[in-house]
Amino acid sequence: MTSTTASLKKISPLAIPLLGFFGAVQGASPNIASTALVGASRSLDMTGSVQALAASMQTLAIAASVITTGLLADRFGRRLVLMVALVVGAVGNLIVMVSPNPAIYMAGMIVVGIGLGAVYGSAFGFIKSVVKPERLAGAMGVFMATTMLFTVILTFVGGTLAAGDWRTAYLLIPGACIIGLVLTPVLLPKIPKMKGESFDLLGQVLLAIGIIGVLYGISQLAKSLTSPGTLVPIAVGIVMLASFAVWERRYARHFFPIEILRSPVFLAALCFGFIYNFGNSVSFLQLTNLWQYINGLTTSKVAIWQLPLLFAGIVSGLLTGRMMSKGVSNRAAGVTGGILTAVGLVLLAVFHSSTSIVGFLPGAILGGAGVVMAAVPFGNLILREAPADYLGPVSSSRTTFGQFAYTLGFSLSTVLIDRLTVGGTTARLEAAGVPANQLSTGIDAVTAYAGQGTRPTTSLGQEALTAASSSYGGAFQTTMLLTAAAVLAASGLAWWLLRKGEGEPKPAHPEGAELEHVPA
Repeated sequence: MTSTTASLKKISPLAIPLLGFFGAVQGASPNIASTALVGASRSLDMTGSVQALAASMQTLAIAASVITTGLLADRFGRRLVLMVALVVGAVGNLIVMVSPNPAIYMAGMIVVGIGLGAVYGSAFGFIKSVVKPERLAGAMGVFMATTMLFTVILTFVGGTLAAGDWRTAYLLIPGACIIGLVLTPVLLPKIPKMKGESFDLLGQVLLAIGIIGVLYGISQLAKSLTSPGTLVPIAVGIVMLASFAVWERRYARHFFPIEILRSPVFLAALCFGFIYNFGNSVSFLQLTNLWQYINGLTTSKVAIWQLPLLFAGIVSGLLTGRMMSKGVSNRAAGVTGGILTAVGLVLLAVFHSSTSIVGFLPGAILGGAGVVMAAVPFGNLILREAPADYLGPVSSSRTTFGQFAYTLGFSLSTVLIDRLTVGGTTARLEAAGVPANQLSTGIDAVTAYAGQGTRPTTSLGQEALTAASSSYGGAFQTTMLLTAAAVLAASGLAWWLLRKGEGEPKPAHPEGAELEHVPA
């Protein structure tokens, strides 16, 4: 028995819940920032374009830096990097809180993204070092459930604080980080550091630029499908990512094992990640919009209607991890999660015109449970397949790949619903006899309502809003059905990729590697 294996007996049973809490700190931060952005944009006089950039700054920083910070966790010690990252994340939030202008606000968001991305990546990679391989799936279920539970709690508290003063909301995450700093040395052990000679700076730069370019371009799809502001960043990002892949394949001292992208097990994990992130972004965000625009719910009531979906995910995470620890395969759990997600999306499409929460419950519960059921094998397979020499970068790549799928789901669903709604509204106004030269006025009234909540006062504007409500429901229905088809396709592909098995889990640390082990 190795010293690392032996030390697992000494690890607190609260270690995994603490790691889940760290996942929630990162997950809740963008939610809180989104809620507080309305007040911040008014206080700091942000223009529309600046506000849009500020909204995406944190997630861009997370996606672009998390693989690099995963490498740092391997080299300098996962617990040390986790604690430093908690400090960086807290400082970033405080910078945002005291920011006097948009530039300082966005700089603070970059610091937040780097810090909290490292918090999540370090916490996720920690799982493989504190549980035995046969208990990895069960631990992943607890991790996911704990992350979701604390995300709900932190998001609710942060939203409540933001309703009073947006700056006060940015004290919550630093408070959570302080709690984490106190508990980390108590509940988490020091684990071996892995020595390496190269940080592959060129590879890291190519990867960061590529990720930022593609993600930023995708986020602009909702504004325009063909503008230079959308296409140029995507093109630059793709070129940089292709260059990164070529460089990593040819450079002997690369920091990321690019050949893992040819592993059927890893690719199947990404399929399950697509179900979780793409399905979650479409169903959760667009369902929220439906309730606000069509059902006319207030923000507080929307939060209440979201609870069944969220708690279904929490229960699903725990049950899925338990079932997998008793023998259910990643393949069966992930594909079942995909099927449940698709059924939930279909039910949301069928009952989209319901005026009470009862009509949405079946779809919300099945969809919420399904995406998290797929998320457990998503994380589990990535950790199992991560080579010991590259545990940090590969485990942290889960966040980057997930961000791609989430952003793509949000942008594409927004574009589809927007285009279908505008087209349907125009057709209804034309059928009602509205002159062609007045159609744009009606559409502008609908756009003002969607963006600012201002109800039109003119008869044409009111007529356009009524037409838009009907069109929006149909657009929502079409989007849910198309997303269900995409989820089923990803499920089928994952099933095929795993037809030859899931392989043996890779060790947490390389055999014979020069490790610096410090007992727990």
